[in-house]
Amino acid sequence: MDLAAAFEDAPDLPGVPDPDLPTHPGAATARRHRYGRQRGAPVPGSDFRPRLGPASPQVGARFNAPLPPDALGLEAEASLVPAFDTPIDQLQLVSVDCETTGQSPHHLVELGAVRFRVPAADEPLELWEGGPPPDAMETLVHTTDHINSYARRVHGITRDMLQGAPPADLVLRRFLRFARGAVLVEHSADAFDTRLIGRTVGHPLPHPTLDTSRLAKLLFDLRDTIGLERLCERLGVTQHRQPHHALADAEATAGCFVRLVQLGRAELGWSTLGDLHAVGHPPGPRVRTAPVRHARLRRGGRAGAPAPVDLPASGDALVAADASAPAAESAPRRRRRRGGRGRGRGGPAAAPTAPTAAGDGGA
Repeated sequence: MDLAAAFEDAPDLPGVPDPDLPTHPGAATARRHRYGRQRGAPVPGSDFRPRLGPASPQVGARFNAPLPPDALGLEAEASLVPAFDTPIDQLQLVSVDCETTGQSPHHLVELGAVRFRVPAADEPLELWEGGPPPDAMETLVHTTDHINSYARRVHGITRDMLQGAPPADLVLRRFLRFARGAVLVEHSADAFDTRLIGRTVGHPLPHPTLDTSRLAKLLFDLRDTIGLERLCERLGVTQHRQPHHALADAEATAGCFVRLVQLGRAELGWSTLGDLHAVGHPPGPRVRTAPVRHARLRRGGRAGAPAPVDLPASGDALVAADASAPAAESAPRRRRRRGGRGRGRGGPAAAPTAPTAAGDGGA
């Protein structure tokens, strides 16, 4: 019996993929080599690519529709921000979470956001938790940057998963329309998510920003920043479906924020956005300073060292020194120790010499 003919006539086994057929959406455009990594960058798309999926199938279905033209500029967006005397139960809030490449400069690989509100003080808390799910958006974000191996183990996003995902500019235009007129809420002591979004769009976001870790630190008298999973356990929040997924983290952040505001109302009397902003607003970006370099001066060299200068918040260029400022005073020269090798070898010890002036070039 011819074995080759028998294998050709045999039916395909169930569950065994055909090696000649593409196994993922990008296989037709970027074929995988037999050995080594896949060559070529993932191709961007235009439709949202959710990884976890919203809590309800009706939520977020409109985000794949074409984005209508928007004539509002940055000043018009800032005019829609609520005033600090707005009551808490009248605020529109958007919790946001980002997953990144995990290396500096960070790039977006996933964004999730939830739009919600805080119930009034006389309303039961179950009205928000048991009612219809809040409005939400979620998508993977296309990038050609390398994903750090540690970040890949944490959030589970690989390069192949970004095949067909929309680019960052399209996703963030959708997000800014989604968060229009709202207060942003995140779980990050240094406002990492909102600053990353602002850096990507090219300008700081005009929205007020609140941090749940700062609110929890004040209410529970914590020393260190508490993680989102621990905070959910402490507050009894059950919306955390899958940690390190952008939409799941945004849902958990929204649930924690509602519980924290309820505690703050009862214990500290929070009633307006100004009360929340005073205790929950993350600090501004830290200004880096140039390191102080103590120059080692040789004989005959200049005795002055330049004074340190401050760097701007963006860190793009040094602050120019004022030309009219007086020159810095000359630092005293440190006398170099000499004759170290001759000691301890039986030779005569060198007699101590009187110190010379700072500007003297000879010994």
